[in-house]
Amino acid sequence: MENRLHGLIPEAWYPRALQQSPDWLWFVDQAGKEPLGVAPADNAGARLSGRVYAADLPGLEDACVELVRDGRAFTLDFRVVLRSGRLLWLEGKGYPLKDGHAVIAARDITAFKQQEERLSRLAYYDALTGLPNRRLFQDRFMQALYMAKRYHHKLAMLYLDMDDFKLVNDSFGHAAGDELLILAASRLSHSIREPDTVCRLGGDEFVLLLQQFEIKEDILKIGRRIGDALSQPFDIGGRGIRISCSIGASFYPDDGTDLDTLLKCADAAMYASKQRGKNRLELFSEP
Repeated sequence: MENRLHGLIPEAWYPRALQQSPDWLWFVDQAGKEPLGVAPADNAGARLSGRVYAADLPGLEDACVELVRDGRAFTLDFRVVLRSGRLLWLEGKGYPLKDGHAVIAARDITAFKQQEERLSRLAYYDALTGLPNRRLFQDRFMQALYMAKRYHHKLAMLYLDMDDFKLVNDSFGHAAGDELLILAASRLSHSIREPDTVCRLGGDEFVLLLQQFEIKEDILKIGRRIGDALSQPFDIGGRGIRISCSIGASFYPDDGTDLDTLLKCADAAMYASKQRGKNRLELFSEP
């Protein structure tokens, strides 16, 4: 490493820099443009721009310029790309040195980021199907509601319940029932468009938030597409299991202007679908 860096970095800098971190080190020149790697050995002599993940580089470069120009220390999380192609998350801290130079000292926080991602998935996604859970669905509804109010758009809520799902569990076991729910969730996700959201409320109940449509007939077409997708046999353990679903629909702003009201109306319409023979879509109507 000494041969590669000889003449590029004054030796007097090393003690001050190495006190900051034993993990990753970059020295920043007076321009703040091309920080030079010092440690670990694999990073020695490498330019920061060649190691940092492209999406994270602009913010880090801006922080480096402010670091040497204004002496403004910073703490940033960013990713580096190893020679193997693997990504590491680092927590980097920029410190000003004398004469307008600076150092970035960083530590590996990949394990922490991975745990953070796992906790986030537990908080916002259904553990069985991987679909958004009620909490994330509520967040997306609020975003969609804001846009609907601003641009005078409509929203539709579909409440979906599998018909006679209990018979699947009783006949084939809960493991088969869980697998059917996973496959059904996949089919539902592929039946909606990009801005729409499908959420598993629990059990065999799902709710869908649909946006960007003009007339209610558009929603009826989506409902029929969903019904057709779920009516195809599910291959579970070598068995072809068929199941249907009942769907209820409510609309913003016709049936309600908040999430709870729209869910209640869609739920009521879904039960009307059950009472009228199942395997159908019903629109909410006042009793």
